[in-house]
Amino acid sequence: MGLSAIPGGKFRVTIKRTITRESAYKTLARLFNSDPAIRRPIEKRAANHQDKPKRRGGRIWTKRPNKVHVQLPTGASATIKATSQHARDLHSVSEFVEVAKV
Repeated sequence: MGLSAIPGGKFRVTIKRTITRESAYKTLARLFNSDPAIRRPIEKRAANHQDKPKRRGGRIWTKRPNKVHVQLPTGASATIKATSQHARDLHSVSEFVEVAKV
């Protein structure tokens, strides 16, 4: 899979089989989070939350929203900006994904 990063270009990444390595899952989650369409629910949840620090047990305590984790089932896809680092990351998880130029 010879990927060449074109500045300003984009890749369409689709998961073609179940991810079995934890490191590959983390890499793909990081890459998928760079897609605005996938990141939108996380930002939306954070926008609706206002921190209200208070004292609890003598210490300042703030309730923070639970993180919304990216679901990566087979067939999920994202559009990723083409950079040299993203190309290296995609090469490391190439057995799980299918990459096409957009």
